[in-house]
Amino acid sequence: MFDLDELQHSKTPPQASCIYEQEQSAHKQLQLHQNSSTNGTSPLAPALYVLGDSLLDSGNNNYLQTIIKANYSPYGEDFVNKCTGRFSNGKTVADFIAEFLGLPYAPPFLSFKPRDKLPLTGLNYASGACGILRDTGHHLRLYNLGARKIVVSEIGPIGCVPAITSQNKHKGKCVEHKNQLVSEYNSMLPAMLQNLTSSLQGSSFVNGHAYRLASDAIINPSNYGLKDASNPCCKTWLSGIEGCIPFVEPCDRRDKYYFWDGYHPSEIVYSLFASRCINNASFCSPFSLKELVKM
Repeated sequence: MFDLDELQHSKTPPQASCIYEQEQSAHKQLQLHQNSSTNGTSPLAPALYVLGDSLLDSGNNNYLQTIIKANYSPYGEDFVNKCTGRFSNGKTVADFIAEFLGLPYAPPFLSFKPRDKLPLTGLNYASGACGILRDTGHHLRLYNLGARKIVVSEIGPIGCVPAITSQNKHKGKCVEHKNQLVSEYNSMLPAMLQNLTSSLQGSSFVNGHAYRLASDAIINPSNYGLKDASNPCCKTWLSGIEGCIPFVEPCDRRDKYYFWDGYHPSEIVYSLFASRCINNASFCSPFSLKELVKM
């Protein structure tokens, strides 16, 4: 058994570890986030900037003094560069969208040093366990910096994640009073985004309806080619309510599990969400990404 805290602070971690060296150059970091989707063709958008929490983090927490990290195996089990700090076995929604746009994966902002030249194709600011303050004003700041096409996702059904269901008494697959709190927020999101679109000239704010799809996939996993929508694929601390235990083999059929660890979906689920947003205007509304990039 490995001690995670010891591994994160050890100067000579075991060979099995793929913990990032934080002194890697920004140039090397950017190379790690290139993908084959560019192929010399013109991208559908000039850049992709990502904000969020651990669902979208591509490695920013590697550079923070926090225990909330995913820079060790088995995280990244199916990712081209293995454990980069993504809280899943592979790509996130942002990675799939980058591929669709013909852009490199947005590298973590904190991987660059103060004097490094930042890439013009976008950056990832997402950080595991982060939150949003009332006075953040992030949408207005993005607009003032030139952003015009912004996708904002609903919060998913947190009452269905293993970390919640394993700690709360409930009937059925989910803890519904937790989901009710999320639903109240989600119900107010469309009006807010419509107001922003109307008040910020030339902008388009798109609502990603993640809650309904996630709920249905968890309740009816077989409809989506899944077999298990209740348990984590990787072996986790505290009987399924935390992150993956370092260097322990995950489940064999990762493409059949909704959850990768106690909190986060697997790559196959992120692929589903991204595909729906790219192609379906009822999931990402009022415009799918295919429609949005043509505007």
